[in-house]
Amino acid sequence: MRSSKGSHRIVVRDIEYRWQAKGDDGNISIGIWPKDNVGAYIKGGFKYHETWLNNGDGSYSSKGDQIVVTNRIILRIIEYAIIEHHYDPKVKETDLNLKMLDEIIKWDDAVRPER
Repeated sequence: MRSSKGSHRIVVRDIEYRWQAKGDDGNISIGIWPKDNVGAYIKGGFKYHETWLNNGDGSYSSKGDQIVVTNRIILRIIEYAIIEHHYDPKVKETDLNLKMLDEIIKWDDAVRPER
């Protein structure tokens, strides 16, 4: 069973979903599932899309301004799954792996942390 601990809530087309986003080796892993645990688990990811600063010695440091996944982006992922992959949250199926979503889902208006 999927754990709701540490997850966020979103309602899309009258279905309640839970979702999580976690940083992992230069990528953000995303998992989305219907609250009732019937429909398939949707997974995918994004790159951080952070700014890299030249340290002047041949090395670089992250500015720490990577994108923040919010309900706005999760809504786009769910709608994409429904429209393009015929995802049905009421049908028990295997995981839907959407892989990297950077070129598919609009992210350029994502929230960025304030420093």
